[in-house]
Amino acid sequence: MGLWFRILAWLLVLLGVPTLLLYAFVFDVWVVAKDDPLLAAAIEPTLSAGEIVVVTRHTTVGRAELLRCADPQAPGRFVVARAMSKFGEAIEVRDDVVFVDGKHNPSPHACDSPSVSVHDPRSDEEVTLACVAEEYGGMSYSVLRATAHPEPPTHALTEPGKWYLISDDRHVHLDSRDFGQIDPATCQHIVFRLWGARGFGDADKRFCIIW
Repeated sequence: MGLWFRILAWLLVLLGVPTLLLYAFVFDVWVVAKDDPLLAAAIEPTLSAGEIVVVTRHTTVGRAELLRCADPQAPGRFVVARAMSKFGEAIEVRDDVVFVDGKHNPSPHACDSPSVSVHDPRSDEEVTLACVAEEYGGMSYSVLRATAHPEPPTHALTEPGKWYLISDDRHVHLDSRDFGQIDPATCQHIVFRLWGARGFGDADKRFCIIW
């Protein structure tokens, strides 16, 4: 019994110390806020409110990364959106499709479901949006868009030292179209989902890499 106890203790030390160091200096664990209906809609279909995710403590922002950034309009809170364009690049959102310097990159992959229903807090109604896949920055990910009555088109030139962020839900969004361009120093990369809002038992939402 004493031998097995010592072996178990050493295993806990060998596994626990690196984990604590990673948590202290490299990664943080975050529960996606449940009390912001607009954020909850805007992060679909990649994330959902209440999910537990891992974020980097220090980030050099890369193209198409999903970021958690300090909310410039509400101190102490966060926004979540994807890094789409940096200094000097022109960005346009037209028919709920994003173009960077006039280019758009659809993906040959398909969403798990061709449509997703989300609650739009602006109208207090459920809306059904088309789910399509994109490839950008070496990543493939799913986004939502309206096939009827898309958002009005927007155009911007990305400012020095800033990134222009776009929600994965292109229609019910909370992104740079709403709060402006973002200083990347306020952001961390969301890299991993530990488990979903329904808990550890939801195997489809457990231990997933986030693009």
